[in-house]
Amino acid sequence: MAIKKISLCWVTVTDIEKAKVFFKESCGLEILGDSSPGHGWLEFVGTEGGTVLGVGQARQDPQGSAGINAVITMAVDDIVATKQDMESKGVLFIGDIMEVPGHVKMATFVDPDNNTYQLVQEFKKKHSCC
Repeated sequence: MAIKKISLCWVTVTDIEKAKVFFKESCGLEILGDSSPGHGWLEFVGTEGGTVLGVGQARQDPQGSAGINAVITMAVDDIVATKQDMESKGVLFIGDIMEVPGHVKMATFVDPDNNTYQLVQEFKKKHSCC
């Protein structure tokens, strides 16, 4: 059996409304129709689709569970311009843009609960012909 795709990644947050503003306004993600903010759940997707980001309201110990997660990557066409735009909206980036030569550029940022994300810009592979 093989995993076919990652369809949803999710994180917990201390304030679902604050997260809604962050992901919609600061990151430019779209809210999906299956979201239930009244029940502490939002789903976001990029303008070209892809993996869904689920955001859940931390229940019992908000400070204990929020801000601890795996890194979630978000693909962009121009990492420099996107990073500058997001920084102008108050998004905190950790370190500089990193590059794996010939493969990808990455920029790490955090949300208000200190969950970690990366913008990624993949290089188009050049195929050599015969």
